[in-house]
Amino acid sequence: MQWTFADGQRISQAWNASYTQSGGAVRATNASWNGTIAAGATVSFGFLADAPGANNRPTAFTLNGTACALS
Repeated sequence: MQWTFADGQRISQAWNASYTQSGGAVRATNASWNGTIAAGATVSFGFLADAPGANNRPTAFTLNGTACALS
């Protein structure tokens, strides 16, 4: 899963995924315990971000180039 922060946010806490961040670009990949997802199943993950000013949520998330629902 990938997304871009527009306001200089940096991930400060994360759960159920491994994260890398370069500038505003963030990539989340499976954690060792949820690397295989059965057909029709789901996996949830979350994160908190800190910013020097505005801390708006990203407007789009993608998985393999396809837009994901925000909740």
